[in-house]
Amino acid sequence: MKILVAEYAVATGLSGSYQIEGRAMLTVLAASFHRIGHQVVYPTVGPGIEAGQSALIRNEDDFETFLRCTDADAGLVIAPDNMLPHFLELLEKNTTNLGCSPKTSLLCADKLACTLQLEEAGVPVVEVLECTSMTKGPYVLKPRFGCDSDDTKIVHSIPKDDGRIITKYYQGQPLSVSLVCSDDRILPLTINRQLIKIENDGFRYEGSHVPYHTKRKEDILEVAKRVAEELDLRGYVGIDLILADQTRVLDVNPRPTTSLMGISKVMREEIADLLLQAKFGSLPQEVNIEGECAFAKENLKHII
Repeated sequence: MKILVAEYAVATGLSGSYQIEGRAMLTVLAASFHRIGHQVVYPTVGPGIEAGQSALIRNEDDFETFLRCTDADAGLVIAPDNMLPHFLELLEKNTTNLGCSPKTSLLCADKLACTLQLEEAGVPVVEVLECTSMTKGPYVLKPRFGCDSDDTKIVHSIPKDDGRIITKYYQGQPLSVSLVCSDDRILPLTINRQLIKIENDGFRYEGSHVPYHTKRKEDILEVAKRVAEELDLRGYVGIDLILADQTRVLDVNPRPTTSLMGISKVMREEIADLLLQAKFGSLPQEVNIEGECAFAKENLKHII
């Protein structure tokens, strides 16, 4: 099969951590598809990667055109959450989408709507507070739409309503759960410890430890599965959690995440094979994890 892996940061030349993380995810995915015998194509404005065939583009308009005109048999898009639904719509007009639907991605991109839907379904979440709330601080202030921990910070008083979300702050262990989801199965890959640094009341993602071993594993996976069922997630997804008084959902990432870097080192199965099985076949009951992998985001370009 010919597989398209369209990673936005590499394709459009974004700089900084977006480029580093995007290139790392693209490399892992392209190499995995290549190892199991598939042809891989990916758009880029600049340097290529070792696996797959690059397609040179100039800008974001070319990126959209590339998605509209792809002749791939199946494809995967990695992009900022607020852009992802539109790109997935373009992809699905021409080929099979190996990830979440545009509708699901749109819901996940809206952190407020997503949290409220999960809360209504009885899934434990980090509660969203009203500006008039008398709940004792501190609080977390974050954009309603955004990626990762961008512009997320701890505040000690509730500010006026400016479109951002205010949530209760929980002291606990930040985690993520990586899943591959199909129409009839939710397959946990790993629980990951998120290396988060709090500096000047802001949060910064610095890397991951994969897998994270805990006696609360079953509870964590049960919450992650409930999220996947409620939101109708498909393909590879990452669910961010805080392990506090109970396992609470922070955010849902309807696309590949940086934890793939660690997973690719410890999982015997090929992530590419699992993605194809989720769409065209049947997922296994479980995956085989051997060893551990810890990585720092700043060193990603040296370990792929």
